[in-house]
Amino acid sequence: MEVTTPIQTRPTNRLRAIGFFMVAPLAAVLLLLGFTAVTAADYQSQHSDRIFTGISALGIDLSGLTQAEAQTALEQAFSYPQTAVITLTDPATGQEWTYTPAELGLTFDAATTAAAAYQLGRTGDPAARVQAMFATWYYGRTLSPQFTLDEAQLDQKLANIAAVINRAPANAALNIADGAAEYNAGQYGRLLDTADARQRLLPALTQFREAEMQLLVHQTQPTIADAGDSAAQIQQLIGSPITFYLQAPLDELDLQPITLSTADLNAWLRVEMQDNNDGVMQHRAFLDENAIRHWLRQFEDDLYREPVNARFYFDDATEELVLVAPHINGRELDIEATIAQLQAQVGSPNRSVPFVVKDIVPVAHSGATALELGITELITQSTTWFSGSTPARKHNIATSAANFYGIVIAPYEEFSFNKYLGSISEADGYEEGFIIIDGLTIKGVGGGICQVSTTLYQTAFFGGYPITERLPHGYMLGYYRDGAGHGMDATVYSPLVDMKFINNTPHHLLIENYYDTENEALTFKFYSTSLGRRVEKELLPWQNVVPAVQEDSWVFDETLEPGTVIQVDWATEGADVTVTRIVYNQDGVPLYGPIEYFNSHYLPVGNVYHYGPGVEPYDYSLVPDDDH
Repeated sequence: MEVTTPIQTRPTNRLRAIGFFMVAPLAAVLLLLGFTAVTAADYQSQHSDRIFTGISALGIDLSGLTQAEAQTALEQAFSYPQTAVITLTDPATGQEWTYTPAELGLTFDAATTAAAAYQLGRTGDPAARVQAMFATWYYGRTLSPQFTLDEAQLDQKLANIAAVINRAPANAALNIADGAAEYNAGQYGRLLDTADARQRLLPALTQFREAEMQLLVHQTQPTIADAGDSAAQIQQLIGSPITFYLQAPLDELDLQPITLSTADLNAWLRVEMQDNNDGVMQHRAFLDENAIRHWLRQFEDDLYREPVNARFYFDDATEELVLVAPHINGRELDIEATIAQLQAQVGSPNRSVPFVVKDIVPVAHSGATALELGITELITQSTTWFSGSTPARKHNIATSAANFYGIVIAPYEEFSFNKYLGSISEADGYEEGFIIIDGLTIKGVGGGICQVSTTLYQTAFFGGYPITERLPHGYMLGYYRDGAGHGMDATVYSPLVDMKFINNTPHHLLIENYYDTENEALTFKFYSTSLGRRVEKELLPWQNVVPAVQEDSWVFDETLEPGTVIQVDWATEGADVTVTRIVYNQDGVPLYGPIEYFNSHYLPVGNVYHYGPGVEPYDYSLVPDDDH
């Protein structure tokens, strides 16, 4: 067995030299630590329950004081929260609010500050405590005092001030009574800027300064701000009547000026709020257009004037229209334009507003052509004779017929004889003659007019136009025995009895008439565009024929020359006379049913004589031979 012995090593001489030199420093460190520990313990012992040397707060040396002593010293030395003055001022009114910092929520916590001073050098590990004790002893240490700001208390004080300062803006108010506008102007409000006040108070409180501070108060604008212009505007709108007038009256009988009362204006006044696009509202006063429109409509009929067609005659050679009388424009109220005119003026001192009217130009105007109107050919014509008529009757026939020369009737328009006849008086050129009323022949102005209406009726009859109104005479007249015969007459008595027919074609109808002095005849012609109509007329056998009255009638007429006798009626039998008509269209189809009936009931009459002064009734010797 072989045994091996381990090899042993020894420190070298160098290592022994280093160890020798380390002994002294280590010993010094141990001595220093021991001294420090002894010194610190002695220092702590000297300051048992007392604040270490070198500690101060708010400039007060707290060294060696107990916590209670330090708290008392701090409280006695620092009275800012209780004694300082903070003054807040409303710049607009000069009102002041004075507070101590304590009232604004600032409090000084002396106990906490004293406790913090006492704890300095007594917290942390031993080394940290020793270091803190040395630093305060050698360098000194000033502690920040412990203050508390109760923000809720500060905000409450500012809220109390705001309750006094703040004022809501007052909107402008408008009251309308008895046609007058009373106006209360809008008022601006006030609003305390509490955030600004708070921000500026904090530096003064935390730096322990007294302060005099003007509060920032904002002016708040009312929603409805109006300097009073609305009241003036409303007063102008409704304060006085408005007169409507025609700028160009057609005659002295035209609509006279109309006054719109302040009561109506007041009733029509409307006030609404208007946004000025800047968040501010303003009153806007105006008149109710619907009310104005309704009021104006009552004058539509009074202001309306039907246009009057131009009058023409048809030149058979050139087949063109020749102007006889120019057209006259009609007139109608332009309600919307009148409303606009009123709205434009109602706010001004000018209280006279024109009715705005617009012209109505007839289709048959002065420049219309035959082709435009469809007046291209003769459609029908009729003639009656007035032989044996008195000069007055002939004169009246000519005078009346002139009213109908050149008339243009629109498509589907109803023709009225009385419309074109106009008034009948001596001032209108008519003479006194004999007229038939209720079957009696009496003196009156306008005798002979029925010759015109009868001729016109016959022309419409044979033209195939629908007859909408026609009344026969009370008895048969000799004037109408020739030509179309009895049962084809039409009496008129404006405005009660009329003769009417309808131009039931798509073309205008031109009426011409001709008074023939030589042949004592009256002819009417209708020009239009033919639709190929054909008319068949038949006179049925008379019914209920009654012989003429045999007894003559004598009537005294003081206007006749002395010794004069004239016969005004001739004995004529009575009968029921019926005329039929069938109007065929161009295809041979009846237009108005299979047949039309036109009935006339004629009374029997006897001879009637009028005699003047100095004549005995029934003295036939004075009656001209050709009359008896």
